[in-house]
This record gives sequence, structure tokens and C-alpha cells, in this order.
Amino acid sequence: MGLGLDYSSGSGGGDIIPFVKYDARAGRFFRNDRSEINGNYTNNPVDITSSFKAVVDMENIEVGYLKFAAGSAPEFLLVRLGDPMPQKPADGKWKQGARMMMKLHTSCGGDIRETSSNAAAFLKGVDELHTAYEAGKAQNPGKLPVVTLKTTIPVTSGAGDKKSTNYQPVFEIVTWVARPVDLIHTPKGNGSAPATGPATTPTQATPPATGSTQVSAPQAKQPAMADSDFG
Repeated sequence: MGLGLDYSSGSGGGDIIPFVKYDARAGRFFRNDRSEINGNYTNNPVDITSSFKAVVDMENIEVGYLKFAAGSAPEFLLVRLGDPMPQKPADGKWKQGARMMMKLHTSCGGDIRETSSNAAAFLKGVDELHTAYEAGKAQNPGKLPVVTLKTTIPVTSGAGDKKSTNYQPVFEIVTWVARPVDLIHTPKGNGSAPATGPATTPTQATPPATGSTQVSAPQAKQPAMADSDFG
């Protein structure tokens, strides 16, 4: 079972959960750490591409529509995968997207994070990960997959001056573990509206750090790690 999203176009409530950002233009993962000095908050991206390893809550993936507008907090209109998709808002800046929660391995942070994106390259990678999850969950009842970033695949679109390359992540399930006690699903975005009805008011979250240095796409290889390091 895939995410049920259409890639042809190229395209919450509760406490704030820190996030991990996948930069599809560079093919890299960044852990976003916030620091506060005299009431002023700064987003500090930390590259965790080569060490990325996490227990991913594939059981509670959310899909729907996301809006990332410059200078504004991101907005979400999401439902749990398998529920009816919400109606797409009329604002053309909204794109299909997905969100999932995870617990990072101690080598790359060790805490609870969320990641969300409406980048087609990222979504295709998550779609393939979900297919692998569906294939293996019956043999691993009550467990979640431990996921690493195996490599990335360049995906070129457009032509001429509009030609661009993004990088699709290739995830790998390396083992399965019991759900960490602190990995508790916290829904984000009000996606209760039926597909045929009016869209509900989206929710906003703290805006992610914008921009990153363009670097070569990774050929990530994971060091050996003990799964007990997930705590």
C-alpha cells in the first residue's frame, strides 16, 4: 500500500515537536536544533545524513496538504493514512504532502522528531519505505521499523532554464523493534473534513529553518549501531 498521492504535478495541535528536514535539492537530512538567547530563538541545522537512523512511526503516517510559504509558519491539513483525504484548499500554494514521527538513534540526536515535506522526490522515497513496511509488518507484530538512509537517486525535471535536479531518498529497514515508550503519535493539522466537504482550518507550526548550502548528494553508509541505543 502506498501513500495514495499523485506525483504527476511535481509536487497540529499539541506541543511543538522538533523536526528533521530533508533537503531534496541537496539530498541531505538536517536535524533542526533551536537555541534561545535573551528570548530570541535561532534555528541551527545539523547535518545527520551519514548517520541517519531512526525508529519511524510508520503506523501513524499522516497525509494531506501542506503549505510552506516564505516568511510564514508552515500550515498542515492532514489525516492519518487510510482516512479520507481532506479537500485541497483553494490557495494554489498548497501541495500534497506527508508527515511522520520518529525517534532518532543516539548517534544522530536520540530524541523524538517529526519530518514533513511536500517535495515529490521525498514523498516517493517515503512511499517506497511504506511499501517495505507493509511487506514486513505481519512478521513483526507490535514492532516498528528501524530505518536508515541507504542512498539517494537524482531526479531531473523540466528543461532548459527550468531544468532542475532533486534527490529521492532510498530508505532501508535494517531491523524491527518495539515502539519506544516516548514515541507517542501527536497528530498535526485538522484533517477531519471529508473529501467532498469544505476544508477545515489548517493549523500552523513553528517555521523550519530555510535554505542550506548546496552539496553533492550522499552515498550514505551506516556505521554499526546497537539498537539498544534507541533508549
